[in-house]
Amino acid sequence: MGRPSIAVVGDAIIDEYVWGEVERISPEAPIPVLKATRNEYRAGGAGSVVANLGALGVDVHFFSVRGEDAAGTRLASLFERKGAGIDGLLVDGTRPTTSKTRHMGFVQHANRAMQQLLRVDHEVRKPIELGTIEALVGAFRVQAKTFDAVLVSDYRKGLISEKLLARLREAAPGIPFFVDPALIKDYSLYRGADLICPNRYEAGLATGLEIEDVSCCRQAAKKLAQELDVAAVAVTMDREGIFLHERKGVDLHFPTKARVVADVSGAGDMVLSLLGAVAAAGGTLEQAVELANVAAGIEVRKMGATPVSRAEILQELRYEGHPGATKIKKREELLLSVEAARQMGKSIVFTNGCFDMLHYGHQHLLDGAAQEGDVLIVAVNSDASIRRLKGPERPQTEEEVRLRMIAALEAVDYVLSFEDDTPMPLLEALRPDVLVKGEEYRTGIVVGRELVESYGGRVAFVSQVPGISTSALLARGEGDGDGQGQGQGKPRK
Repeated sequence: MGRPSIAVVGDAIIDEYVWGEVERISPEAPIPVLKATRNEYRAGGAGSVVANLGALGVDVHFFSVRGEDAAGTRLASLFERKGAGIDGLLVDGTRPTTSKTRHMGFVQHANRAMQQLLRVDHEVRKPIELGTIEALVGAFRVQAKTFDAVLVSDYRKGLISEKLLARLREAAPGIPFFVDPALIKDYSLYRGADLICPNRYEAGLATGLEIEDVSCCRQAAKKLAQELDVAAVAVTMDREGIFLHERKGVDLHFPTKARVVADVSGAGDMVLSLLGAVAAAGGTLEQAVELANVAAGIEVRKMGATPVSRAEILQELRYEGHPGATKIKKREELLLSVEAARQMGKSIVFTNGCFDMLHYGHQHLLDGAAQEGDVLIVAVNSDASIRRLKGPERPQTEEEVRLRMIAALEAVDYVLSFEDDTPMPLLEALRPDVLVKGEEYRTGIVVGRELVESYGGRVAFVSQVPGISTSALLARGEGDGDGQGQGQGKPRK
């Protein structure tokens, strides 16, 4: 895809998450009492598209309006830290920055039974003043010739209007405009766009049709394309995927890739982001929709509007059909996942080994490790690392297979391979709360113990399964493995 340049035009929103525990019901009313423990801020609305594009490695520029307030300053800071261009994010002192505060409750200390308890919105929906529109168009015109695509994300907060879109298209002739429409009946303001991508409900509202299946989607998409003089319509169908209609004669249904749905918020923004990124990079709409569908399938497995990286999409494609696909991570990607887990108050557990032959002893170890915290990371020695440690005949099971086998276990949250002879570099980077080893290491040397304990972490041990070990299996000629091997030689007996 390279690094295309994309302009995002739309309503700027900041999402605040107030995380906490619910331990009792209020004595004042039959409502839960949230004991707040932390606050988290994310870019929402059209800003979610900006964040998505940044994670995809796109050169992204945001054109919108924020208030002259603390929320607006915080939002601008979020974009600056991610490297987004915000010369077009204008300040309007007559209106507040649109904000959505979600109160998220857990049960007890284990972060169980997470639920959104309340959402509080601060916003003004009146249309943007004419002077602000002129300033926005002026800022856009300065950079218009550098853009490969323009994405419009309309949340109906007062920014997007027929006049604004007409002025922007006039300033960027020949550049494709993709629109994620608002929940409105009249789509006339989007007339002439290159693509619009409503969800099923929005398309039904705009066309007056009940959209119950793929055939209904085809009918609605065709009607929108003809009436609005739009080149293409992509209708997102939540669990059923995406339907693409192109006026040149293409009608395709892309079934969903989602397996577990945690939160559908952000899926529409993700679709618009991928459609724009792929098209801006020279891909076809069919390619763009296929990748958008994959990315949306990843997005709905996450909590809240959370960006999806190219690495995650590549991984989903590489391991398509494998139940543990999203668990297998590269180091940098894992660091981001760990950071996100910690922001949610979760504890990190780490263990490692060769796992050259997966048997019940390994599963027992990993099940026990998972009980020590919230997120279990399993680091697996690479093929080259095992050869250095164990000799040229090892491993008997190649790295890719070992990773997939570990990832398929329910107790495991993340898996990665490491090239070093010991896990120390990983431990230094991840700084887990708990380091887990097999019981046989209790009286031996535990690589990483001093490091983990130095910052307040701890080492935990899991009992062995009697009569089951890699050594016994090797002696009987039944295979090769090392699930208790920790890249540090054999433990002292």
